[in-house]
Amino acid sequence: MEKKTDIHAVEIVRCIRDQQAKSLQGKSDTDIIEYFHRASERFRKSRRPKGRGVANQRMQPPARKAHRG
Repeated sequence: MEKKTDIHAVEIVRCIRDQQAKSLQGKSDTDIIEYFHRASERFRKSRRPKGRGVANQRMQPPARKAHRG
């Protein structure tokens, strides 16, 4: 039987929240918005493109070949 791992996601999120609160303490609203904007930009740049361009195109019917007989 596999060993079960306990994940305490709420505690992890609270820890991250507390760290962000400490680093943003005393900052203006504009500075806080800029902080999260930069974080989202780094996240988007770090993700690989998934090639969704092809999936969003309309499907084309298969090409028909003329039968000469």
